Amino acid sequence: MKKIIRGKNCSLVRFEAGDEKLVDLIFKLFHDENITGNLNPDYPLHKPKPTIRKWVKETAENPYGVWYIIKHKQDYIGYVCYKWREHYDESCEISTAILFEYRGLKLGYESSKLLADYVKGLKKFKYLVAYVHKGNQRAENNLRKFGLTKANRLQKTVTMALYNEDGSSGEYDLFALKLK
Repeated sequence: MKKIIRGKNCSLVRFEAGDEKLVDLIFKLFHDENITGNLNPDYPLHKPKPTIRKWVKETAENPYGVWYIIKHKQDYIGYVCYKWREHYDESCEISTAILFEYRGLKLGYESSKLLADYVKGLKKFKYLVAYVHKGNQRAENNLRKFGLTKANRLQKTVTMALYNEDGSSGEYDLFALKLK
């Protein structure tokens, strides 16, 4: 797995345990009321820094997910990741979150596209998927720009494999791109 993926306006740098600047970033993201409703509820949202620090360490060492810091110039502005399950590597999920003050600068799109292109090049997964909270039009538009489309037929299968749920809650739409 690449340690750094470089783009035109941002670069992606692998998570490392012990990076206090990263802990501060994740703490800020996981307490941002504008996005916490769109983030995975399994993340330690609205938790204290020691809990976030532990989560960052575990996430950096997880063999079934690769997490990157989004860096713009020298600033940590968000994260992007791809993850899968131990016994299900047919598809991997990508996820992105960016600090409020950096939204609207096309950095979310660029960082997601950088990661999607990298994952495509791995030739490991059949599908690249992303969950979008219903009504999050910006996220849908960004995913469509680099080829993902709404995948209602795949939603139950992929959600059951990744989260042990059938995906029928109606809160999220699944977008997918066939890679193989």
